[in-house]
Amino acid sequence: MRPRVAALLAWGGWSALLACALRILLDYPICANDESAWIQIARQLDRGVDWPVSGPAFVDLLRQTAWYTAFSPAQVMPWLGVAGVFVVVCGLGWGYARLGLTRLLPLFATLALSSYFWAPLLEARPQQWGQLAVFLGSISVWRWLQQRGGLAFFVALPCVAFTHILSHAVLVFLCCFLVAADSITQRRWSRRHLLVVLSLAASLAVYGWPDGPYAAMLQDLAQAHLQHWPLGLADSVTVLSLAALLGLLLLWATQGFWRQAFQWPAAIAALLLRHRRSTAWALGSAAIAVLAVQAYLLPPEAWDPYEGSWLRFAVFQSGNLMFAAFFLIGAGRWLMGLHPSRIDPVMTRFLVWALLGFALLGLLSVTVSWWLLHTNWFLRVLNYGIFFAAVPAAIGVEQLSRHWPGLRRNALLAAGTAASLVCVVRPPLLLGC
Repeated sequence: MRPRVAALLAWGGWSALLACALRILLDYPICANDESAWIQIARQLDRGVDWPVSGPAFVDLLRQTAWYTAFSPAQVMPWLGVAGVFVVVCGLGWGYARLGLTRLLPLFATLALSSYFWAPLLEARPQQWGQLAVFLGSISVWRWLQQRGGLAFFVALPCVAFTHILSHAVLVFLCCFLVAADSITQRRWSRRHLLVVLSLAASLAVYGWPDGPYAAMLQDLAQAHLQHWPLGLADSVTVLSLAALLGLLLLWATQGFWRQAFQWPAAIAALLLRHRRSTAWALGSAAIAVLAVQAYLLPPEAWDPYEGSWLRFAVFQSGNLMFAAFFLIGAGRWLMGLHPSRIDPVMTRFLVWALLGFALLGLLSVTVSWWLLHTNWFLRVLNYGIFFAAVPAAIGVEQLSRHWPGLRRNALLAAGTAASLVCVVRPPLLLGC
């Protein structure tokens, strides 16, 4: 067994043991959670109720495992969650290796700072699988576009289409963004780009399937989630499809313009380098503004655990605040050329475009939250983007290590990790529901 495979299995094993310990020792999950909701959905489906399901493959696995083992869905769910932790962590390590990153400790130590890593990882739900599928699927599609393999994308795409509706939407958006970015910056449109676009379009057929896995879910979206949206579900899909088609036609019609001998990405990078301090302040201010809008949109009960205390909020969100600070520091030093990146230049471009794609998706999610039933869509997007953001954030942690080596650095990271774990597990003596 190669050392890399052994290391991946070790990381997955230790993570699964931690998840198991949290469930046994701290009775996780304590508060109202998605696991209990999925258990109820499985029971409703067993009774023949046509229940709206956002993750058909997940609930089918839950029901089939319960049937074959003669256990109830409630008994199967914890072990499904622990097994998911093992698979996700191993898959994450493999994905980072595809990016050219072989040192997993700094990346996982950085990820552990954020509750947006722990919450979807520890809880058994379709998003636990979907996050990994988006991460690996986007890496694979980029490798396909760069003629470096990437055939796994054509396996991941149909899998995620049946696994989770939101994860599929995120993957389709991100892949479209990557295709557009690559075709523009490389000033070419190849058959590989076309095949990706056709595959993405074909994957949407799952939503038009009569009595298909998402039939009841789409009806629920139209009746409940989009009740404040100015357009109906069918009209919204039509408008989005036409916009995407027009964008592709515009890209094709102007391909001669993009083939001109100029390097506008390099010009933009040079401009940012000349005004690096202003750029850093602008990015930081924009991030704070978006988070402030998201905080305003959240329902009042989201703030109940903090009991109206900004100090409690700062303490239990300190891990996320550290992650954000390290991300801004690391991204600045990395993009400005002050850090000797150990990532393959081709995959570096992928990471930059992927983060820009998530930034755009985050802005869109905050905007549409004003008209949707749930208002935490930006936070849901963060759950997907955290895997990508960990790379520049780890560079920020490395910068900390130069000033705070050894014990002080480890103590700070441990405190941030503990705060985020408490924020997710919600032990009653420390943080309520």
